[in-house]
Amino acid sequence: MKNSYQEIKNRRKQIINLLNHQKTLSLNALSDKLNVSIMTMRRDCSYLANQGKVIQDKGLITLVKPEEIPLTDSVSYIKQCLGKEAAAHIEKHSWIFINSSTTAFEAIPYLLKKDVNILTNNGYAGNLDIRKSNSKIILSGGNISRKLIMSGEWAVDAFLKIYADWAIIGCAGISLTRGISTPFMEEAKVNKAIIKQAKKLIVVADYSKFNQFSNFTIGQISDIDLLITDTFTPKKTIEKFIKAGVQVIQVKL
Repeated sequence: MKNSYQEIKNRRKQIINLLNHQKTLSLNALSDKLNVSIMTMRRDCSYLANQGKVIQDKGLITLVKPEEIPLTDSVSYIKQCLGKEAAAHIEKHSWIFINSSTTAFEAIPYLLKKDVNILTNNGYAGNLDIRKSNSKIILSGGNISRKLIMSGEWAVDAFLKIYADWAIIGCAGISLTRGISTPFMEEAKVNKAIIKQAKKLIVVADYSKFNQFSNFTIGQISDIDLLITDTFTPKKTIEKFIKAGVQVIQVKL
């Protein structure tokens, strides 16, 4: 079945978005990130080159000039939408674990509108105004990085002492064959504790995280109760995750 015009249009928009963040990428890298064949990617990039948006040279694709990305296409907006959707699935009085992910963090402002208990190793949560909220935010403690991420034994122990109703986590990569992954060893230990101690796991991952693998595996696909992503994630990719038994929600942007 031929791809719809809208699918092709969305994919070409994704190519520009990726190149906005990393000016030059190879055809192979773009093909892997968007889960399409080299032939399809070459065709898309040729179209964009004819439009004057990219330059093709020896298998490398370079953005001619950074584009102004509309708010509704920006990575930060996508993260906010995924976080909001994750929070919508949390019941009143629940205990929730939130990992250091910036996408998972976006669920917290919406959770503060409920009466819940949040344990997180993201130090930025300490800056949120909770004076008008019935919810509680608990910081795990531990070694604090320059990005205000807490890790180490204290952070791990904080999560191991509680059984949470839910965990909301983001990741650096998610793959059917290699699971959920993160680039940092100390954070990986914390994430493993989060997954172990949560009754249900929500993973929030934008389109760029699919079919990617980072340094450390923190969980398997079978650990996921709900996977929340955006409509830029290719339909074929979503179908594979559903076939593997994962419940998937694609948030319309």
